[in-house]
Amino acid sequence: MAATESDPIALRGFELLPEPVPSEVLGAKPSMEVWALRLSGGSLREILAAEPAYGGWETKEYVFALPLDVMENLARTLTQVCEQRRSVL
Repeated sequence: MAATESDPIALRGFELLPEPVPSEVLGAKPSMEVWALRLSGGSLREILAAEPAYGGWETKEYVFALPLDVMENLARTLTQVCEQRRSVL
């Protein structure tokens, strides 16, 4: 299942774990710290069409390898968005 603008993936949960993935596999320096971002979710379209009591939508797992600098940039960006939204509300 690929996410598109017309059918995005709804995030159900996530887990962030240090992974023993050799950073050389990612084309990085051997000393680079790499983490695994595990996301679970499903098609937003399926969720909206599912029976609420049944919860009958398929959940998929996605795993992304994140170098530490990318993870820090993601955290900064998410924090900025949350702070901006809080100030609007």
